[in-house]
Amino acid sequence: MATTLVVVGKSLKLNKAFLDYIDAQVYLHVKTPEKKIFLDKSNKDLFLIMENVMREPNQTIIAAATDSFNLIGKVISTISEDVLELKDTMLIPSKVQEYTEKSYVFEYEGKKINVIEAKENFILPDILIDGDSESEIFSLIGVDEDSTKILLNPLADTYEIKLTSTSIVEGWNAIEATTNKYGNLENFFKSVKSLFPDKFIRNSNVVAHIIESLETAGETVSVAESCTGGKIAAMITCVAGSSSVFNGSIISYSNEIKKSWLGVSDVTLQKYGAVSELCIREMLEGVLNASSGDYAMATSGIAGPTGGSLEKPVGTVFVGARSKDGDITVERLLLQGDREYIQEQSAYHAFRLLLAVGKNLFFKK
Repeated sequence: MATTLVVVGKSLKLNKAFLDYIDAQVYLHVKTPEKKIFLDKSNKDLFLIMENVMREPNQTIIAAATDSFNLIGKVISTISEDVLELKDTMLIPSKVQEYTEKSYVFEYEGKKINVIEAKENFILPDILIDGDSESEIFSLIGVDEDSTKILLNPLADTYEIKLTSTSIVEGWNAIEATTNKYGNLENFFKSVKSLFPDKFIRNSNVVAHIIESLETAGETVSVAESCTGGKIAAMITCVAGSSSVFNGSIISYSNEIKKSWLGVSDVTLQKYGAVSELCIREMLEGVLNASSGDYAMATSGIAGPTGGSLEKPVGTVFVGARSKDGDITVERLLLQGDREYIQEQSAYHAFRLLLAVGKNLFFKK
């Protein structure tokens, strides 16, 4: 069943970090909601909007700010012709059967509505509903989007699977596989792995897959970042357990730091510039030497909105990955978007190249 997420409270809408936390916790239970609605408790149409939400076919998660939590309970009770009762310090609809501290589930017209109190700077209460278990996200690395569809659609038809795909970056497609009534998800994945043995990752979090693979092999990774400014390191350290495989990141934003910390030569910087293939190669070598690691990634580019030139316009980024054995790949990219999106794409491309360099580790048969 699809899910709608309703966030009630203007203070929550203004708090991007807390909203990201809410989204991450919701994703663990229902993946990405089909709809997301923001409401303020003073909205004159609050009752009408809530009534429409409750009558939709979707199940609903309502994250309400502390000053809106009781109001939402009152609105739900009124719409469902129920009354409020005090249960374990919470004033909630009397027909609620399942609840825990600051979270309860109300059933209405065959659908579940989970109301939770979302208080900034505090842990989010338990989410008590889950999404469709017959849905899973996987990735194909090193296959273009058109080829992905051409090759996967016949398999999806055979096993009665519905596919929804998106291009994370060129050469990295994330696909959601959802079973139809008589679909067979396990056999579908076996066929996908057989078709793409060195490109298929059955994990919705590819970075977590990389970390797990490195941990199993007892190997490590390090990063030399310039234009990404630490984003790659942040993506790695967001995953629990990454400390066992991540040596660290050198954010060599200035040329002086590239030289003194990573050993990039004056000749390279003066003749080719920091945004160059040779600079990336020397950054990779420098961070491997500094960390004594097994794998390394590096980025250097022009994220904009200024700083570009005719030869190297905004969006020009070099990314690379290397193993301690000398396997190396470096690519020049011309990315589009604002500064943050170019940085994000650069980081994902770096991980894509790491997967290519270490394919025998990350795509074990």
